[in-house]
Amino acid sequence: MNFIKNTIIFSFATFISRILGYIRDAVVAYYFGSNQITDAFYVAWRLPNTLRQLVAEGSFNAAFIPIYTQEYQKSPESAKQYAASLFSYYTLVLSVITVFIVIFAEGFVKVIAPGFADKGNLQLTAELVRIVFPYLILIGWTSFFMALLNTKDRFFITGIAPALLNLSFIFSSVFLSAYLGIYALAVGALVGGLLQFLIQLPQSYKEGLLFKPTLKKHPAINTTLKKMLPAFASFGVSQFSFVIDTVLASFLYTGAVTYLYYGNRIFQLPLGLFIIGLGNALLVSLSKHFAEKNFQSFNRDLTLSFKMSLFVSIPAMAGMVFLGKEIVELLLVRGAFTYQDALLTYYALVGYAAGLLGYAFTRPFKSAYFATGDTKTPLISTVVGLLSSMLFAVLFTFVFKWGVFGLALASSLGAYVNFIYLYFHYKYSVDLKSIFVSFLKVLISTVLMVVFIEFIKVLNVSLAVKVFVGVVLGGVLYIAVNFLLKEESTVLLFNMVKRKLSK
Repeated sequence: MNFIKNTIIFSFATFISRILGYIRDAVVAYYFGSNQITDAFYVAWRLPNTLRQLVAEGSFNAAFIPIYTQEYQKSPESAKQYAASLFSYYTLVLSVITVFIVIFAEGFVKVIAPGFADKGNLQLTAELVRIVFPYLILIGWTSFFMALLNTKDRFFITGIAPALLNLSFIFSSVFLSAYLGIYALAVGALVGGLLQFLIQLPQSYKEGLLFKPTLKKHPAINTTLKKMLPAFASFGVSQFSFVIDTVLASFLYTGAVTYLYYGNRIFQLPLGLFIIGLGNALLVSLSKHFAEKNFQSFNRDLTLSFKMSLFVSIPAMAGMVFLGKEIVELLLVRGAFTYQDALLTYYALVGYAAGLLGYAFTRPFKSAYFATGDTKTPLISTVVGLLSSMLFAVLFTFVFKWGVFGLALASSLGAYVNFIYLYFHYKYSVDLKSIFVSFLKVLISTVLMVVFIEFIKVLNVSLAVKVFVGVVLGGVLYIAVNFLLKEESTVLLFNMVKRKLSK
């Protein structure tokens, strides 16, 4: 059950970062609004961020953590040599990618945002790409030491690090926007990337994880490449769906890219706050169980992870649908950001929210596959999911003309297709009966929470009160009902908190 504690620690740290993230979004929206210039920046920012999903939260961890765990069990010194060797080649690859993108920035923008050529902001986007793309190297280093610290069950610093990126964006918007315009955000990205890396070094030193980089090839490097390439392709294909969204959004009305960005940012709260932390902690736990051939603990932890995913994702989905409009207005409507902008952002949010359960269930399954060394099945499932989302995206955009809602919904449907494929090809067991019982209890609690939220919304109180009371008291009601129904993950979390307080 150690992965639960690590998930909570990571989630708490991430929560702090996400709060700063919403302040960052509000500040950026205030100073820059939603227009061609912000569309240009968010397309430029999406390029290194899409690859960040691969190197920070996806394929790298999927291949590196299980192999590092096995090497450490053989010899801690061999594991350290392996890390030093891999870090050097890893940096070399990231540097080559960065130089290539910087040189051919305009061509990449034409591919991912072809509609910008007619809107007149293609050249600006290319300039921003050239400035911001070195962020990939910085976040790559951050992800490397994040993975090392996770193997030592150190999750707080890795979860809090993104807060420094948000602070950097906030300061650059407030103090540099008057002098640099939209380029202030590019400067904020680079400074934030550097700070995220530096904050991890003291604890890495304390844990004995620092090393001297070397190009001497460790024997496990070849195994890592064999595992990483399918995993990289798997997460790469998954992130490609966001590229498809950008391509199609570039043909929509001005601001569409920005609406999708802000809608996705709010949607990412439960995903980043819990699901990613769960996936990271679970991968470490399952890798250890598999290395020890402890399949009973392996199946137990995986089953519990699905219950915890239900516990978080279903009320989050409902909250974003039934309280999302008020949340978007409270967070963003000020300065250059209008009520119409907020409404279109809410449409994007609803489309993304519909797929939260699919994303939530996909993450534990992929951790299980990667822990067992199977990187091919997640790749195939992701390809199938992507093809499905592309088909839906074209249909919803050009036939039904659903705009940003259609693009977001298409991504959500692709996530469910991805999960279904993983489920039907999984060779090990999970306790479906207990998962279904948890689902029913969570559903009952969520319905009561929604009724409470709708009651709050009709009261003659301020928008801030509606959102605060709806989120806080609605959440308390949800947890209380689950506890009364004795939903397993709720009781388990309650007991962990109780033990912690008793100490």
